[in-house]
Amino acid sequence: MVEGFRLLPALVEPLLADRRQGVWLLPTPEFRRMAVEQRGSLWAIAGRTSAPERALGNLLSRDGMFTERVAAKVERLGLTSVVVDGGRTEDELTLRVAELFGLGHPR
Repeated sequence: MVEGFRLLPALVEPLLADRRQGVWLLPTPEFRRMAVEQRGSLWAIAGRTSAPERALGNLLSRDGMFTERVAAKVERLGLTSVVVDGGRTEDELTLRVAELFGLGHPR
């Protein structure tokens, strides 16, 4: 299991022996904002600009476009993704990913 911004589907897909070995978590814009707020870093970058509200909007928009591109590539390559919208607990999300990996119920 790996995680990282640079683990793009097209770069990882050739390394997979089985397509079930990769699952991309795709945050909704609302979840992304909530996650950044909870980390306390919502204004870390945008707050250092002359137009913080606009900068934050631009950053969140950029993140949303990136997620859309990853989602499209995952679909095009026939890989697996899970939309993360905050509607599942961490345990529920972990169970879903484990199921997609073919692991059944994690302990």
